[in-house]
Amino acid sequence: MEISSQAHMALRVVLDLAIHDQARIKEISRRQGIPLAYAAKIVQALARGGIVTTSRGVHGGVRLARPAARTTLRQVIEAVEGPVAFNRCVRWEQCACEQPCPVRLVLSLLQNTVINFLDSITLDTMAPARPASPERPVRGGSAPGLPSVVDAPAAPSPGTV
Repeated sequence: MEISSQAHMALRVVLDLAIHDQARIKEISRRQGIPLAYAAKIVQALARGGIVTTSRGVHGGVRLARPAARTTLRQVIEAVEGPVAFNRCVRWEQCACEQPCPVRLVLSLLQNTVINFLDSITLDTMAPARPASPERPVRGGSAPGLPSVVDAPAAPSPGTV
C-alpha cells in the first residue's frame, strides 16, 4: 500500500500553510520543491474539498479554510483522492462473495483503524513550530505527540512473514 503522490504533495502544501498562514502558490511550490503546475492543481483540488481558500489580488494567495487544529489528515487526503477505501467491497457495502466473508471483515477492520488514525491527527500536531522570522527557513523535525520514524518498527523482510 502506498499513498499517492498527489495526496503526499497535498499534505506538504497544507503543512506549509499551517506554518506560513498565507502564501502564493509560487512560494509554496518553491519551498516544497513541487512543480508549479502540479502545486496549482493540488491547491485547486484542496479548494474544491474545502481545505483551503484562495483569493486574487495584491494581498491574495492560499490559506487554510479552517484552523490547523480542526483539519485532519483524512480530510486532506479525501479532498484530493476521494474516500479512503482498501477494497471496493468495503466501500460499496456490497460484496459478491458469500457472506460472512472473512476477507471483507478483515479489510473493514483495517479500513476503520486507518480512518480513525487519520482522523486523530490534525495539521497542528504535524507542523513544526513557526519560524522566528521569514528569512529563517523551517526545518523538519519530529512533531510533538507523533512517533519518530526511527521509533517505528521495521517492515519484515520478504519471506519472513
